Amino acid sequence: MARNFFENGYALLWPQVDWAGARPGFVESEFPLIPFMAAVLYRFLGVHEWIGRAIAAAFSLVAGYALFHLVRKVSGSRVAIWAAGFYLFLPLSLYYSRTFMPDAAMMAFSILAIAWFYDWTESGAPGFLAASCVAFSASALLKLPCLYLMLPIAYLANLRFGPSFWKRPLLWAYAAAALTPVVGWYVHAHQILLGGGLTFGIWEYGRDKWGNWSLVSSWAFWNALVFRNVAERWLTWAGFALFLLGLFAIPRSTRERLFDLWLIAVLVFFVIVAKGNYVHEYYQWPLLPAASFYLAKAVTIGIHSRRSALVAGTSLALLLMIALSGVRYASYLRKEDPRKSAQHELSVRVRRMTEPGALLVAVDGQDPTLLYLSHRKGWHANPDQVDSVFLAQRAREGARYVIGIVSPRNAASVSMRRRLAQNYPSVLDDGGLMIYRLPF
Repeated sequence: MARNFFENGYALLWPQVDWAGARPGFVESEFPLIPFMAAVLYRFLGVHEWIGRAIAAAFSLVAGYALFHLVRKVSGSRVAIWAAGFYLFLPLSLYYSRTFMPDAAMMAFSILAIAWFYDWTESGAPGFLAASCVAFSASALLKLPCLYLMLPIAYLANLRFGPSFWKRPLLWAYAAAALTPVVGWYVHAHQILLGGGLTFGIWEYGRDKWGNWSLVSSWAFWNALVFRNVAERWLTWAGFALFLLGLFAIPRSTRERLFDLWLIAVLVFFVIVAKGNYVHEYYQWPLLPAASFYLAKAVTIGIHSRRSALVAGTSLALLLMIALSGVRYASYLRKEDPRKSAQHELSVRVRRMTEPGALLVAVDGQDPTLLYLSHRKGWHANPDQVDSVFLAQRAREGARYVIGIVSPRNAASVSMRRRLAQNYPSVLDDGGLMIYRLPF
């Protein structure tokens, strides 16, 4: 999206992707704030992925400070320092906080929305309410499920005004002002789809990211979500134990119960967007503010306890968290090494061996990375789709090459390469990397 904004004009309301073939590639998506910001910086700094990473890292630092600010108001500076530290330096948070995605900004706006709303309930200053409204709206524009923030916000309103808080016109105005841009954007985005554009599957109920109730009822879902993703990857096993201790064994004040409601809201999100959470581990990022608070409570009490056994146990758990976090983070960084990436190697060959602007059929399993790295546009395809009928249709639409990576362990991709070798001239067929020319 960022590169398309840069190359095709800065039309913020008309995001484009590379996988629409010969069409312009307008797509129904979340509000493209981060790609647009990157595209503006491309104008001055050139097209570099580090720009998107830097934007994400900056938002992550904002999120860490916002969480520190909120927890300091609720529980004091000691707990706040630990909470911000856990939020920023747990392994997947550290990893995803520098990835070119909108999630880091979404997290920053989410935490700011809660923190500034809390400030308003404490001070009554209208500026805090306005800032919270903008942050809440921005978070939902970036990721629609952030509407779950209404639950912790309602809890804070109840603390300030009592059970009849919902009768206050100012709060209704807050909700209307926050939600109007969200509704407006997603209606517009859906019109892009209805007008012949593409989609990231925002509204595909029961098929893509959300509404998969049979999945929610399965053990595989909860095992993957709780144990594989949250316990092993996000918090580490040692951190998960401390999280459970902070959640179930340590008393909390009425104000600290804010994080209980925040946690419940996120769990509702997990259930509703079950498929997304099952497939993508970064979907659990919204759990981290509440989890960091519970971790901070447990560590603060453990480290400053008068019982030496508790101090020693907490210290050991922290050391294990550091070790496990380092191993996890290093394993993720190794996956980004271009020297070990077949996609990167193939994209280099594509840029060298095909003419600029050539349309491609990318056998990529619907992953846009290969087309992006190749700086080409085209169509996604799966190996079992790639037959003479499919390729003839793509060729009539302007496709000039088929590219992909063949795995010897994937029978469908091996069979596909055999069909291609028999019917089309080879530009490259080497070590699993393939480029075949289609008839003009």
